[in-house]
Amino acid sequence: MLELNEKIKEHFRNPQNVGEIENPEGMGAINNPVCGDTTKLYLKIKEGRVEDAKFLSFGCAVTIASASVFTERIKGKEISTLFLGTDKEVVQRLVSLIENELGEIPPIKLHCPPATVQVFLESITGYLEREGRADLSLRAKNLIPQISEYYKRGEEKE
Repeated sequence: MLELNEKIKEHFRNPQNVGEIENPEGMGAINNPVCGDTTKLYLKIKEGRVEDAKFLSFGCAVTIASASVFTERIKGKEISTLFLGTDKEVVQRLVSLIENELGEIPPIKLHCPPATVQVFLESITGYLEREGRADLSLRAKNLIPQISEYYKRGEEKE
């Protein structure tokens, strides 16, 4: 049986920010390419900051815990600051927002946090395009393929 730590269990049992946002500035959806879990992410953005973030998910405990933590951690953040640094640094920082909070994740479930980051990148690109930030929108789109490397973590440990 898969053993999950208390932090993951807590976010699974009492997830934060579940629901939809009416007329969101950003919205994305993903079917995790590894396991098929689905997550939709809704963003309310005001003056370049994430004012609110909500999600709906049909998935395992780690998928739900990842979305719960991520939506909490990005609230109040200025979007442009989330993209500071090299592409590798940005992807690592976004994944770390989840993993640093949740603690140890079983190797077989290491594909869950990157899916949450991917749905965030997908949800933010349309907003950035509408705001005339084609440069940042293109960057967000170009980060998505780099996340595929994170899906592979834990595979060789099985």
